[in-house]
Parts: sequence; structure tokens; C-alpha cells
Amino acid sequence: MSDILFEVVKLLVMVAVLVITRYVIPWIRSKIENDKLTAITEWARIAVLAAQQIMTTKDGAEKKAIVTEFLKEILTDKNIALSDYQLDILIEAAVKQMKMSAPMEGILAEAGGDMNFLSDKEEGVKCEEGD
Repeated sequence: MSDILFEVVKLLVMVAVLVITRYVIPWIRSKIENDKLTAITEWARIAVLAAQQIMTTKDGAEKKAIVTEFLKEILTDKNIALSDYQLDILIEAAVKQMKMSAPMEGILAEAGGDMNFLSDKEEGVKCEEGD
């Protein structure tokens, strides 16, 4: 009787190990990778916005170089490996996102629900092409 019970327990342990190695571990790894990518994307967005706000006298290439170095330092500290090409894509995506959200800053919602579209001059917003 105890031999049968031992074999059943052994079989259950083997099945549990199989399920864990086949499904649970890959799921955990993908979850960690997604969290890393989300964090890197957020850092890229913040760095691009900061460069746009702080470095008004520099051109786009200088800003990009500074943002790239900043992100490389963060990635090194976090032990995350990204190629220069991947980092370039993240920065360009953050710039595109910033430019796409900029026109929405001129839209104001009033209490009545009407939408007013104000020009950049009326809002006092300075938009530069190529940044």
C-alpha cells in the first residue's frame, strides 16, 4: 500500500515540475521582460520631455545624444541590455508621442462642454520643428 502511495506522490511531483517548467517559468520571464520594457519606455519618455523643456538652446541631434547617454547609464545601472538600434527606436517613439500630444495642449474644455481651439500664439506655446 505504501509503495502505491509513494508512486502516486512521485507521479504528482513529476507532473507538477513539468507544469512549472513548461508554463509557469516562461510566464514569469515574459512578465518580467514586459515590466522592464514598460519601465524603459517610461524613462525614455521622461528623458525626451526633460530634454525638450531644459535644453531649449540645443538642436535635436545634441538633445538626442544627451538622452541616449542618460538612458545608457540607467540601463547599465539596472543591468538591462539594449542595442543602440533598440534605444534609438525608443527615443524616436518618445519624440513622436511628445509631438502627437503637443497639439492637444491647445484644446480647452469649458463647463458648457464647448471646445475651443486656440492657436499656439494665443496659448503662448512655443513649438519648434525638428526637435
